[in-house]
Amino acid sequence: MSEAGTVVADPWSSKIRQHEAVAAADPDLAFDLHVLAGPAELTAHLAARRDRTVVLRPEVSDDTGSAVLVRPGAAPPEPEIRRLWDRGGRIVAHDHVPGTPCFVNGVVLDGVLHLTDVWRCFSLEEGPRSLLTSVVNLAPGSPRERELAHRLSPVVKGVGLVSGPVTFEAVTGAGGTVKVVKFAARAAGHPLPHLCSLLGLPDQAAALAGGSRALAGRPAEPGFVADYAFVAREGGRLVRVEGLDEIRALRSYAGDIFLPTPGETITPTTGEGGAGAILLRNQDEEILLADVEFCQQRNREGVFAITADARQPLGR
Repeated sequence: MSEAGTVVADPWSSKIRQHEAVAAADPDLAFDLHVLAGPAELTAHLAARRDRTVVLRPEVSDDTGSAVLVRPGAAPPEPEIRRLWDRGGRIVAHDHVPGTPCFVNGVVLDGVLHLTDVWRCFSLEEGPRSLLTSVVNLAPGSPRERELAHRLSPVVKGVGLVSGPVTFEAVTGAGGTVKVVKFAARAAGHPLPHLCSLLGLPDQAAALAGGSRALAGRPAEPGFVADYAFVAREGGRLVRVEGLDEIRALRSYAGDIFLPTPGETITPTTGEGGAGAILLRNQDEEILLADVEFCQQRNREGVFAITADARQPLGR
């Protein structure tokens, strides 16, 4: 499962510049971001915040799995942090903000932001990582979608976007709070356009081609869809997928996206995608969300049984 697009070399690829633009458009949308230029600054920053979870990201990254979490009472994950420095540039840090991460995609037509699709993200906390396991669409035209369009429009205007696609990563919280993690003037990447097509919704390309008429033609009740990825905590030769019959019996189960078969070698999950994934689809949001939670619980318990003589543990 890849993030909502691929960062390209553009003036807004720096999270520092993005943060400045977001804060200028609406300070309430911006994290309290700290720019760290070297290890000594990072050490001092973490020491001052040892009682909270700190999120660290490289200044420029092209994947949702780039963030490293330093949790209260836990030693900083030095190998992960070294990888951040290895990407070059600086590290940006902010305190963890509770809420629901979202991919928010849209198009700008004549300077006006129109959202095409919004995806709530589900993840599992694994050591210094938060591993993305699933995305579920928000109902198109819902009050929450309209509110996101309203809140994010000043960012689009502030950076001078007149036409074209735009994608945001944001965190929505209690009381309607919204924080922008990052944004880019590009189209969403796989699998989000494909999931849109399954729902009969126009993705960004279709919205740009058809304009406001394409957006007006969205089905009122397209239902809900999710892709769900299962995490492998150890690598090795697969013996079986635990509880596969129960997973396939879920009311929302709509097919396998990819699953390893016994005898295959799998590797530990350290980023996006997992070691296997399924598709969930249902007209009833509550049923689909319950099935996502079922998969989350199975994922926490572990679904991949591997041979004891070929284990490769998930790095921390």
